[in-house]
Amino acid sequence: MKALVDNDILLKGSCYRLLAELVAAIPGEGKIGMLGASKFVITHHLKRQKLNAPAGTAETHLLSFLSANEILEPTAQEQELAANLESLAQQSSLSLDAGESQLVAILALRALPWFATGDKRAIIALERLFEADERISSIIGKIICLEQLVKHMVGTGDPDLVRLAICAEPAIDKALSICFACTSSGTTSATILEGLDSYIGAIRADAKRVLAI
Repeated sequence: MKALVDNDILLKGSCYRLLAELVAAIPGEGKIGMLGASKFVITHHLKRQKLNAPAGTAETHLLSFLSANEILEPTAQEQELAANLESLAQQSSLSLDAGESQLVAILALRALPWFATGDKRAIIALERLFEADERISSIIGKIICLEQLVKHMVGTGDPDLVRLAICAEPAIDKALSICFACTSSGTTSATILEGLDSYIGAIRADAKRVLAI
């Protein structure tokens, strides 16, 4: 398995119908792992989204992706670590929900290569917490944010196709819609990359150690 992905990546990737392209931007080879509850959580959220695409398109995209990859369940040891991380986060007034904490516990205890997440607050929380529990000290440099994946897609693929997919659903992620200038008639790959670098830089300023280079 080359990486874990969180519900935010799965949800937005489904809405953009870019899940395969997003995970292809993660280094390495192998299947993608996600929590067993993801299917139910995300299909519920998709039904509540006001998408421009025909009804059911995003859900079909999600289910196809899930069937080709791997559903994971945390072990008792991983659940205990996740609960401890959530408790530490709460004590420090940091945002780390159950899904993110379980994925980080799996990442650390199974020594997996990468964790891709669209939750910026969780990335910042992990930066501040990873020294509090030595069991997750191995996550340094293993966290990849959504903007990094999109930047790789723009830099190695067709920026126009990526922009078309993102701007077809501009309400899904405001930061990406801004980077791709979805309210204007056009933009260049240089300005798109500049915008993405700005957002990545802002995350890195608060997560220098855990965010992947």
